[in-house]
Amino acid sequence: MQLRGPVLARGEVRAVDVDGSEYVVWRGHDGRVRSAPRICPHLDHDLADGYVVDTELVCAGHGWAFDGNGNMYKRNEFGRVDTKGAVPVLAIDERDGAINIRPRS
Repeated sequence: MQLRGPVLARGEVRAVDVDGSEYVVWRGHDGRVRSAPRICPHLDHDLADGYVVDTELVCAGHGWAFDGNGNMYKRNEFGRVDTKGAVPVLAIDERDGAINIRPRS
């Protein structure tokens, strides 16, 4: 799949379908595009409703964070970070104004 045109501003989250599987892609505030499955594995919230903090996507449901490398975290109000497992991510290649995304092999 390819996203074209003025694509994905910093902090923007977009739902995409790649070969019949639903994902979200987002651009971190560092400019890099990342991905995660569309549905949060915690309690099935739609990550398309999530928001970007620095480089991570945060689930609007219960605040789980996704780093785009397949790792999930929960941060509490005291700064503790608990690892919550892994999720699949997409292979992403951005060049010439287009973002190419495909399942990771």
